[in-house]
Amino acid sequence: MKKTSNMRLFFVSMFLFCYLGSQAQLVQVPILQKGGAGKKINENKRIQQSALSLPFWDDFSFNNPHHLAASATYANDSLWQFGHSVWVNNGMGINAPTLNVATFDGIDSLGMPYSITNAYAKGIADRLTSRSIRMDQVDPSRRDSVFMFFYYQYEGNGEAPDQGDTFSLWFKNDSSEWNMVWSTDSVSDNTVFIPKKITITDPRYFHKDFQFRFQNYGRLSGPFDTWNLDYVYINNGLSQYAPRLSDFPDRALASSLTSIFKQYQSIPVWHFLHNPDSIMTPPSIVVTNQRKDLQQPVNLDAEISIATRLNNVVSQNTYPFYSAPAQAVFFGQPKTFVLDTIHSMKGLDPKTDSIGLNLNLWISTKDNKVKVNFNQGDYDTIVYKGIDFRHNDTTATSFSLRNYYAYDDGVAEYAVTLTQPGSSLTYQFDMVYPKPDTLVGAYIYFPHVGDESNQVIKLQVIDGSTISGLDSLSTKSVRILKEQFVVIQRSANNNFYYVKLDTAVLVSKKFYIGWAQSTTATIGVGFDKDSNSGSKIFYSTNNIWLKNTVLKGNMMIRPVFGSGKVKPTVITGITDTNLYAYPNPSHGVFQLPGGSQNVNVVDITGREIPFIEDNSIDHTQISLSTSSSGLFVVRYFWQGQWHAEKIMVLQQ
Repeated sequence: MKKTSNMRLFFVSMFLFCYLGSQAQLVQVPILQKGGAGKKINENKRIQQSALSLPFWDDFSFNNPHHLAASATYANDSLWQFGHSVWVNNGMGINAPTLNVATFDGIDSLGMPYSITNAYAKGIADRLTSRSIRMDQVDPSRRDSVFMFFYYQYEGNGEAPDQGDTFSLWFKNDSSEWNMVWSTDSVSDNTVFIPKKITITDPRYFHKDFQFRFQNYGRLSGPFDTWNLDYVYINNGLSQYAPRLSDFPDRALASSLTSIFKQYQSIPVWHFLHNPDSIMTPPSIVVTNQRKDLQQPVNLDAEISIATRLNNVVSQNTYPFYSAPAQAVFFGQPKTFVLDTIHSMKGLDPKTDSIGLNLNLWISTKDNKVKVNFNQGDYDTIVYKGIDFRHNDTTATSFSLRNYYAYDDGVAEYAVTLTQPGSSLTYQFDMVYPKPDTLVGAYIYFPHVGDESNQVIKLQVIDGSTISGLDSLSTKSVRILKEQFVVIQRSANNNFYYVKLDTAVLVSKKFYIGWAQSTTATIGVGFDKDSNSGSKIFYSTNNIWLKNTVLKGNMMIRPVFGSGKVKPTVITGITDTNLYAYPNPSHGVFQLPGGSQNVNVVDITGREIPFIEDNSIDHTQISLSTSSSGLFVVRYFWQGQWHAEKIMVLQQ
C-alpha cells in the first residue's frame, strides 16, 4: 500500500512539474483531493429504483437543503444512477444558467485520480448516468417531437481541456448498447454556457429501460480537462409551444449571494461591532429567465436570522432583510438584484462573543402557476408533469463572525503555489477596526497538491500601516513584524490548519500575512474562485514585491485575533529619532502624546513593568509602578505608527 501511494505521488508530482514548466513565480494548480467522500461509494453497484417517466429535468440546484455551498456535493440520486463521480458545485461555472453546475474532470468519487500509476494517462474519466427512463410510454405519434436539451461549458473556472479531449453524450438502445449521439472537443469562449438540443428519433431508443450518460475523455491523473454541465431536460413529446432551443417557464437564481461585509466573508466580532452598519454593504444576486417569448415580473425577498452568543447564552431572532418591487427579467439578459436596504446591527451588545448570520433569499416568479392562456401562467401541467421549477428559486448564505478575517467562502476550487525556492507570497488584509489589535495565529488550508513530503515554510507577518502597497518595494525595505517556521499540515475537504504564533503581534490599519519557501516543492494554499480578492495577493521575485494581476480568487488564509502575549523585544530597530516622552529623565512619571495607544514598558532585560495610565485630550500620563531606577523602554502606537523610546528613571 505504501509503495502504491509513493508511486501515485511520484507521477502526480512529475505531472505538476511539467504543468508548471513556465517558470512563473505564482501559479494556480488543481487540488488532487478536491472533495473526497466521507465513505467509499461503489459506483458499479446499480441503485435499485423504479424507472422514471418523462419529462426529465435537473439543473443541479436541489441536491442539498438550501443549496449551501459548504462542501462538494453529488448529483441527485432520484434522477441519476451513477452520479457520484461528478462534482456538483457553485464555483466552477462562469455565468451559469442557474445555481450549481455538474463538473467533469479526472478524479473519482473519492476525490482521487483515476490513474495513480501514469501521470500522462488519458481515457474516459467522469460519467454521469441517468436512471432508467420509460421511453416506451411516449405515444408513437409524438415520438418525432421528443428532444433532449442541456447547457455545457468548456473549462469555466477549471483547467482547460487539451487537444483531443472530448465531452460527449451517449444513449442506450433496446439491445443495451451504448451509442454516442453527440461530442465536442473545444470551445473558443470559456465564459459561456452553450445550449444544445438533440432530437431523439431512433425507434430503438423508445424502450422501457432507456438511459443516457454524459462523460469526458481526458487526463486521468487529477482534476484536469474540465467541462461543466447544467439544465438537462428531456420532454415528453407534448408541446405547449413550438419546441425551441431553449424555452422553459423558469425564472431562477443563477449565482450565490455576495457578501454583506464588503470584501470579507468573516470579520472578528469585536471589529464588526465597533461600527457594524459602516461595515455592512448591500449584497447582490443574479436572476435569469429561461422563457424566450415571455417575461414575467420577478419579486425578490430576504430575511436574516441572527444568532448571538453572550456569556455562554445564545439568542436568535429573525428579521425582514429586504423586499424588492417586481422587476422584469428577459431571456439572455441576466439581471443583478442589489439588496440595497439592509437590517441595522447597531442594537447588538458590543460584548457579544460571536455572531452567526443566516440570510435566506427567495424570488417569487409564478414558475408553477398553471397556464390559463398565453398571458396568464405558463406552467402546463401535462407538458411539465412532475417538474417543480421553483427548486432554483431559493438560496441561503451563512456568515460566522468570530475571531478571524476571511475573504474566502470555505470551499477551494484550486490552489495557489510558489514555484521557485527563495520566493515569497503574501496576502493583504485591511482592518475595519480603528485600533491596533493582537494577531495570534492564522487558519490556513493546505490541500493535497504535488509533493506530499514534510515541508517547512517561513510564515511572515508584514506591517502595512505606513505604506500604500507592496508594489515594487524591496523585500529588505518592508517591516517584518513576525517570522516563524511552520511544518505544514495538508488536509482534504477544505479543512483549515491552525498555525499559532509563538508570540503574538500587534497590527493596525493594514497588514500582510504569507510565507517564504526555500525548496522547489509544490506547496499549495487553497484558492476559492467564487469571488475575487486577487489584487490583495503579492509575491516577490528577485527581492522585489509584485502585485498579482492574473489569478482571480481568494486565498484560504484567515488571520486570527485574540488575547496573546506580545514579545517586548520586537522593539529592536524601531526606536524613534523624534522623541516625545517628557520629562526624560524622570522619577517614574512622564507624558506621551495625547491619543497614544497600546503602551508597553519593559526594562533592559525585556521584563514588563506595570504602570498606571491616565489619559487626557493633550497627553497620556504614565506612572511606573516600580521603585527601581535605571533605563527602561516605552513602546506605544500614535498617529498611525509605532514609537519606541528609552526612558531614564532617576532614584527619588
